[in-house]
Amino acid sequence: MTHAELNIGSSRQSWPFSRGLVVESLVTAGAPAAVAAGLGRRIEQMVRRSKRTLIAPAELQALMVEVARESLGEDVARRVQAQVPAFMDITVLAKKGHLPFSRGVLARTLEDAGLSPPDAYATACEVDLRLRRSGMASIPAEELDNLTEEALGQRYGEHLRLTYRYLRENRGRLVVVGEDHDMPNTFSKGVLVQSMLAAGVAPDVARKVARVTQRDLRGREDRVVRRSQIRAKVEDLLRLEVGPEVSARYRLLRVIRRPPRPLVVLLGGVSGTGKSFLAAEVAYRLGIARVVSTDSIREVMRAMVSPALLPTLHASTFNAWEALVPPGAEVPEHASKSLLLAGFRDQVQQVSVGLSGVVRRSIEEGTSVVLEGVHLVPGYLRADSFAGALVVPMLVTLPDESEHRRHFESRDEETAASRPKHRYMRYFQEIRVMQDELELLALRENVPLLDGLTLDESADQAVEVVLRQVMVGLTPEERITLLGEDIEGLFATPSNSYQGE
Repeated sequence: MTHAELNIGSSRQSWPFSRGLVVESLVTAGAPAAVAAGLGRRIEQMVRRSKRTLIAPAELQALMVEVARESLGEDVARRVQAQVPAFMDITVLAKKGHLPFSRGVLARTLEDAGLSPPDAYATACEVDLRLRRSGMASIPAEELDNLTEEALGQRYGEHLRLTYRYLRENRGRLVVVGEDHDMPNTFSKGVLVQSMLAAGVAPDVARKVARVTQRDLRGREDRVVRRSQIRAKVEDLLRLEVGPEVSARYRLLRVIRRPPRPLVVLLGGVSGTGKSFLAAEVAYRLGIARVVSTDSIREVMRAMVSPALLPTLHASTFNAWEALVPPGAEVPEHASKSLLLAGFRDQVQQVSVGLSGVVRRSIEEGTSVVLEGVHLVPGYLRADSFAGALVVPMLVTLPDESEHRRHFESRDEETAASRPKHRYMRYFQEIRVMQDELELLALRENVPLLDGLTLDESADQAVEVVLRQVMVGLTPEERITLLGEDIEGLFATPSNSYQGE
């Protein structure tokens, strides 16, 4: 059974609960990592057993203090009470406004001072640790700089401390504006690097190009540049470093981040194939802020329709067939293939109504979305039904049966048995039959298969599919307007399967 989403905050502002941040807070207070992991699971279970969906940060911290006192003693409990937990922001009081402290932002500044990325991030983490242990929920920007200087001096010596001081005293911002005079943004090497990584650029090359781009743009007197100027600069550097194909891929990826029509990515696949993690990674690489699970749509529909009216809706896809067994008849231990698929299709048809609504709303709002879930069956949500969007369907599969079993075991451990593996193991053969059926439908509908066993492999495959499908989906006029030249030859028509690539 899927837990209700648990959030931290208030009715006005909240964010998702993270057991990892609870564990990090306990470690910061001096708890051994292994013990903190166990206490983190215990605290999460206590909150979830209370049937709450929202807990205030102060309440969660008080619960941590209570558990720490029982398990680790008064000293650790006192440090838990005194700190700023990892699930609460530390506010930096700057002249131009108050901002949450970010280790990533500080690390990028430290890279400019000459630190390697790992050393820069380690120093930023050290600063964050000192702030949290001191209990400082807010800090003026000048004091934060002083604390950073102190940490640099202690870790790397006087030279780097003075280098950082010079940079802070001569700090200048590079402002990026769009072609349509929209709200400006501060130039970010990190964002630029990420956009190149998604286009297949090697990390070292991406960081080098970002550094050179920033250096050259900072030489401008006005310090205001347009996105098109940054894109042109990056494309020129990529063409020199790695060739025209990668440069063209980068250009197309920029189009995907600001598409002429909403991009709708459909990630289908049976339970245990890693769709949720993959959807989050693909959304991150493509700059899509919205990820929707078909399970969440099903839950909304369940709340609106009684089991008596739509019994298959109130079951899992792999046992929906049980609702089709005639009253009084004995329910077999395993379904026949025809009965299994009948129950599965029945639920898919019902949930597809809600999914169509989500896609139509995204089109109306002009926002891209990644949809993931078993209900995204090839042939049910067809691209030609949503003319106002660029729809890219894919199917995530696990051909290796033993690997599929291991996925359920890993998920059981990672979710503290909130999604117990024994339930899925009971219906494992049904799940495999459903996957076989989905693969056949994918072949028939020409939907690409993603069967990489690692998250990075699958994400690389998925981004490649999106790049190719968007290139095919753009009209000739859109290609000329958005890309400036015809690069269609660099992206062949996508194949149905990426197995073995």
